[in-house]
Amino acid sequence: MQAIWAKAPLKEMNVQYTFQYTFIPNDNTQIKLAASNLYRIFVGGELIGYGPARAAHGYCRIDEYSLSKWAGKSVTVSVEVYSAQVNNYYIIEEDPFFAAEIANGDETIATARDFVCYRMTERVQNVRRFTFQRAFNEIYHLDSDPRDFFAGSVGERTPVDVVDVPMNMTLPRNVHYPKLNTLYGKMIESGKLTEVKKPERLFFDSSDADGKEIRGFLANEIDEDSADEITNYSYSADKELNGNRIGAMEYRIFDFSRTLTGFFTFTAKASCDTVLYITFDELATKKDGYTEINPLPNNCVNVLKYTLAAGEYHPISFEANSARFACVSVTEGDVDFTDFGMVLYENPDAADFKYDYHDDELNSIVAAAVNTFAQNAVDVLTDCPSRERAGWLCDAFFSSRAEYHFTGDNLVERNFLENYLLCPQLPELPEGMIPMCYPCDHKNGTYIPNWSMWYILEIGEHVKRTGNREVADLAKDKIYRLVKFFEKYYNEYGLLENLDSWVFIEWSMCNTEHYIKGLNYPSNMLWAYTLEVVAELYNDPALAQKGAQMKEAIRRLAWNGTYFEDNAVRDENGKLQMTGHTTETAQYYAFYFGVADPDEYRDLLDLLLSTFGPRRDAMTVLPEVHRSNVIVGFYLRLELLLRLGLKDMVIDDCRALFSRMADLTGTLWEHAGFGASLNHGFASFAAICIDEAMK
Repeated sequence: MQAIWAKAPLKEMNVQYTFQYTFIPNDNTQIKLAASNLYRIFVGGELIGYGPARAAHGYCRIDEYSLSKWAGKSVTVSVEVYSAQVNNYYIIEEDPFFAAEIANGDETIATARDFVCYRMTERVQNVRRFTFQRAFNEIYHLDSDPRDFFAGSVGERTPVDVVDVPMNMTLPRNVHYPKLNTLYGKMIESGKLTEVKKPERLFFDSSDADGKEIRGFLANEIDEDSADEITNYSYSADKELNGNRIGAMEYRIFDFSRTLTGFFTFTAKASCDTVLYITFDELATKKDGYTEINPLPNNCVNVLKYTLAAGEYHPISFEANSARFACVSVTEGDVDFTDFGMVLYENPDAADFKYDYHDDELNSIVAAAVNTFAQNAVDVLTDCPSRERAGWLCDAFFSSRAEYHFTGDNLVERNFLENYLLCPQLPELPEGMIPMCYPCDHKNGTYIPNWSMWYILEIGEHVKRTGNREVADLAKDKIYRLVKFFEKYYNEYGLLENLDSWVFIEWSMCNTEHYIKGLNYPSNMLWAYTLEVVAELYNDPALAQKGAQMKEAIRRLAWNGTYFEDNAVRDENGKLQMTGHTTETAQYYAFYFGVADPDEYRDLLDLLLSTFGPRRDAMTVLPEVHRSNVIVGFYLRLELLLRLGLKDMVIDDCRALFSRMADLTGTLWEHAGFGASLNHGFASFAAICIDEAMK
């Protein structure tokens, strides 16, 4: 396939071009295409695909779509391609390209060179980033209906010259295509806007570009800033629910009944020039009589802005976003606003998963787990479909299990692991270390040493789960380079000390600086077990012995007679000293990774079973042992309970952890409480815990 791009600077940030071809397909016509960074394809104005499935640096995945539905009719194929050209956690910073072949069976009838190229100037280019983990937020100026253009009505648009450009090596897609079906929101509130005064530049967060670690447009380069603009207003609800006509300084609130992920769509009939904002979030709260939706949660710009000339429009937003609630605000003009929905961008394979535990609460939790998985497993296994859409290690260890449970296969995990296999040694990272999430670019060189350990554990489980050793065999060199990487951190006790970069245990006290520094015992528990997994994968008894020796050293040094402590530090004479730091999670690590035998440490195990867990009030009950969080402490606890056959306790813990989540968002969350993503891929593992406990 020959790739092309517009005859324009390849390094230009935040640009979109549409490539169009009009012809008459037959019953055997297909299109194959590849693009970077993101694309969507319309046929006759109908959205039929979005992609691509992500791949490693230097690679791209090929998508194929049948065009037989339009056989015998003249139809326009429009492929809109987006290039970010900024570092982020979602898509790779690389030069854009578009490649395509349309064929009737074995006969190629068109290539990318036969398409006509148009620049999508309606999307404002110089805007703020959505967040530092993703690219740019969306602001549009529309004077004609996008659906008409994608159907072939180009109006006064002028074609852009194209040139041949290099493209990546190709790979198959491997995973199934999302259905792109639409769910519609229900209007639940109407009201009025009032302009309020605020200090200039009220909104400033980590999505602001600094030109170095976070590329993007600097503050003085931004043409429109919807984040600052939307926070200029206060809201007051009407006593009665008004209809679809939204006038100037009015708003409407919509509820999708659960958190969805996809692309906002609506019909808007503007009677005059109109400015319309859509703000959205996973939760909403009642405040002073109106439904408050935070437009800037988790350092994200959850704001879409449309400036509309008089006319009728049927847009579909370009970036995948997550929301249960959305507020449509009109600050200027007047619009008839209908058909507000979301085109779902989800994994289709879990839809056929059948379950019924004859318990409404448990069924609700499992439904939330299925929703969470589907939204976090479109092309790779991701952490959340909102803030990052990033393929994180450790998260994938748990969500890969859920994929197999829901679908009976691991297609998405195979892509995830393949991307890591093909990942080159990134220049920002030390020799032998792999990125903490991928595909992405970590310009500041941050990595999580612990996540590389979970990568090895996932490969070990993948072999056992699927019976396929291919990934393990291909990853052998990468894994042994990791083994070598950690050698420089061994101290006189044979344990890792003073690990560099971002040492991560979980989101709780055990991840604070004073609990991490020096000799961190949970990290060593994880690494000792990891060495045993490597030994089993590659028949390496020396590594098995090393892992056993590490466990013995941890038992000798970390145990204070009641608990395993989290870390030890050096005094002024260089002697290792216990800190007294204890967390609930460190105890779960000890049992889960085979440092603590349940019989030998029975008193500690009994204390964990009788006193600890998600129902403990950590402020009053053993407050000196800091509470766990869901990732990964409480998940390790659930699996330990299953190993011990304590099924009733598993069910009780699941009710305590997940019932509120399922009720509020229909998805499962990153934390046990509010404050972060409320739709996190690893959390779908909860369905396995419930299923195993109910057998």
